[in-house]
Amino acid sequence: MTTSVLKVLFFTSITLTAIPVNANPTPNIISEYNEAVVGDGAKVESAYQFLVQLIEQQGAKPLSLVYLGSTQTLQGREAFLPWKKMKYTEQGLATIDKGLSMLDTLPLDVDQQQRIQGLPEGYLSQAMAAVTYTSLPTMFNHFDRGYDLYLTLLSEPTFIQQPFGATAWVYRDAIQAALQAGDMSQAQQWLAVMQQFDSHHSETQTAMALIAKQS
Repeated sequence: MTTSVLKVLFFTSITLTAIPVNANPTPNIISEYNEAVVGDGAKVESAYQFLVQLIEQQGAKPLSLVYLGSTQTLQGREAFLPWKKMKYTEQGLATIDKGLSMLDTLPLDVDQQQRIQGLPEGYLSQAMAAVTYTSLPTMFNHFDRGYDLYLTLLSEPTFIQQPFGATAWVYRDAIQAALQAGDMSQAQQWLAVMQQFDSHHSETQTAMALIAKQS
């Protein structure tokens, strides 16, 4: 093999290894995030570090940015000083916005997207943004945007066709948001969809209890 060919192969190898592979969050990272959501403050920082490292090493994708932004809002939740709560939460919202703005970089055909937690990555990105927006204190003025995301996502024919085992939690959180918005009619419509899929599913039962409590 000639020296010139070796040089070409060498520099090609460097170029290829330098190209980010744009990875989505791993199951371990998502598990860390989920533990942080339910109140494990120590997991908030570790989830944040894992996501930052993932993006730095492998490039940003819509889902990785949405998870990072949501984790930053959790940092706001955990912060003691009011100005830090504002700072972290606003950073998180900006990061989520960036992730959503990248949705058009994904394949239009959801079947060609990577499935994470049983959902195409684009749908999971929107669902995670919606649940984050609607769970924030009203002072951040993102509830309506989150609710609109639910309305759009849950009316997508291809979303409705996804396995109910993967979408059930999205319907349940959407119903909770609808009740918070005072939109009982929409909450009941989504519950009817859940009941058609599986009336005995634990998320369906939870959604029924939420509606019954408001009735």
